Amino acid sequence: MWAKSKDIKKRFEVFSKAVASLPPRSLLTSSGICLATVVGFSLSAVADDDACSTTALYAYADVTASDGKKYSVESFYRSKDRAASRFIREDGGSLHVVEGPFTWVQADGKAELAGNFQRDFALGHQFHALLLHFRAIMTDIEPVTDIEFAGGSVSALRGTRSTGGAAYLIDGGSSDQPAGMRFDVGDLKIDIIASDWRRVGGRPVPFALLIDDGTRTFDYRYKIVDLADRQPTWFYDNVTAPDLDAVKILRLHKKSLAAHCLGDADMMASLAASSPVIANGGSVFETSPEQMQSMFTNVFERRKYSNYIATRYPIIEVSASGDIGWASVQVNAKGVTEATGQPFDEHWAWFMLAKKIDGQWRMAGNSSNRQP
Repeated sequence: MWAKSKDIKKRFEVFSKAVASLPPRSLLTSSGICLATVVGFSLSAVADDDACSTTALYAYADVTASDGKKYSVESFYRSKDRAASRFIREDGGSLHVVEGPFTWVQADGKAELAGNFQRDFALGHQFHALLLHFRAIMTDIEPVTDIEFAGGSVSALRGTRSTGGAAYLIDGGSSDQPAGMRFDVGDLKIDIIASDWRRVGGRPVPFALLIDDGTRTFDYRYKIVDLADRQPTWFYDNVTAPDLDAVKILRLHKKSLAAHCLGDADMMASLAASSPVIANGGSVFETSPEQMQSMFTNVFERRKYSNYIATRYPIIEVSASGDIGWASVQVNAKGVTEATGQPFDEHWAWFMLAKKIDGQWRMAGNSSNRQP
């Protein structure tokens, strides 16, 4: 159930002010997480994040608010399940990240898992991704008319956000140049007006956004918008893992998938503990990083992976001792068998055992099965 709209707006205004003002630590406290609890957002167990994806979107903007506050924002976007928004101020900053089933926030060198309001906040600042990949991010998309936007009545595409509420992609002068967006959360309406369109990688993108939340306006002036494809590990290379064990175990799993996409047997070996135990095909055996390197060299010579898609969010657990963890995983692997040229499209599930060794999480065991 939605909370009362006045309560939502009041909490949103409090949180918005925290982004551009002191102290950065406030981003890690209850203001965002509490709202997620009050509103009652829920996340679907279904994911569609492709570890082989080369989609990458990086943007950097200087921002001036109508109350005189100034800061900068940079965003990293791979998919709706891998996105980060970093706020940079002279006296500090904060990083808000969506990563699979997790949302985490980091400020003053401290990272904490966060609630769904923070997830909404991180994704909500992926403005170019929302403009360019609206259909991939939203669900229940439908055309609508008579939408209030920037003082007028317009037509738009309406979509439902994963954390609740609606988003509108406002029709513009052409199909690839929308006028902007509007977000609805209860009675709170946020207009995002796009301008200063330039071509980047053959696509028109805005280099200026004016955001009006009904209380303040925020003038975004972009210095960089980069749409170039990047290798599957791009997001992890640019958004450093936080000091959160569950997130690091998730990354261990995701990097092993990326290694399949890249056909990188050395990378697979580098993720392993000294003697991982494998249960597969009715057998249990102990191996080593060197043996894994050899085994996956053979696998990658025979099979070329084009997609490795999470069909539900991994379930990650960490022991009370903090040095043992595990992930239960469900994925769809696609590619081509080299010898025959025949495509494969397989559904797998497995448990991965992880151990923290010298401060690093390593794959220590795996038991897998394939759907018939």
